Amino acid sequence: MNFHQIMQPRQRSQFQAVGEFLYVETCTESVSITTERGDYRLKQGAQIIDPQLTGRVTVENMGEAGAVTIICGFGRYIPPTDGQQVSVTQMPAVTLSPNQQVNIGQLPQVALVDGQAVVVSQLPKIQLEPNQPVTVSQLPAVSLSEGQQVAVTELPRVKFESGQAVRVYATTPLLTKPVGGDSISAHKLIIEGGISSINASASRCHILIKADLANTKPIVINEGWALAAGEQLKLETTAALSFSGADGDTIQIIEVIR
Repeated sequence: MNFHQIMQPRQRSQFQAVGEFLYVETCTESVSITTERGDYRLKQGAQIIDPQLTGRVTVENMGEAGAVTIICGFGRYIPPTDGQQVSVTQMPAVTLSPNQQVNIGQLPQVALVDGQAVVVSQLPKIQLEPNQPVTVSQLPAVSLSEGQQVAVTELPRVKFESGQAVRVYATTPLLTKPVGGDSISAHKLIIEGGISSINASASRCHILIKADLANTKPIVINEGWALAAGEQLKLETTAALSFSGADGDTIQIIEVIR
């Protein structure tokens, strides 16, 4: 059996040893051990090897008060190397069988030297839990090889701040869908005192202007564009418009309102 006891200085205790070795695992300074075959004074880490060790053993603490632990057994005792450090400078090549997986639950901390760069050429597949969000604050620069193409099938929703604008440049004409309205406002304007006008409207999509067939003179829009009698014009504008011409001549107006 093994022996473990907190002992005072010069305190003696006895136990029954069974085996071929006796190893002092713990003591403060040294212990005096008396077996049926001799007397010994041992320090921590020393051991007695005797094929006929079995029998009564007397232990006396020769140091300060503290724990005394003695291990008995057969053969030769080799103490464990707990706490011993091992430096690994190179790992052998590792070959995985088909479909064999390696699960890395945690990686050690890595410290980079100032100015040292890390290049990540490929990332493993990542599986997200339902409703788990991913926030990407910055993307690295991407370099495409000659002839390489990137197909974008869908873009996320983009929210613009007030006053923010996006310019679109194209080498071919862009096809746009006409802006429609929810209602139409139709009326006539009569030239009085040589002029008439229509106010600006932010809800206007576009406006159709037609000079009446009975007009005696052309209608001039904003002093820059003349409409002969029966001629019409469509403008995509929300601005105010002025008309000049002969008194009594009329202008037919249709406004498409959002």
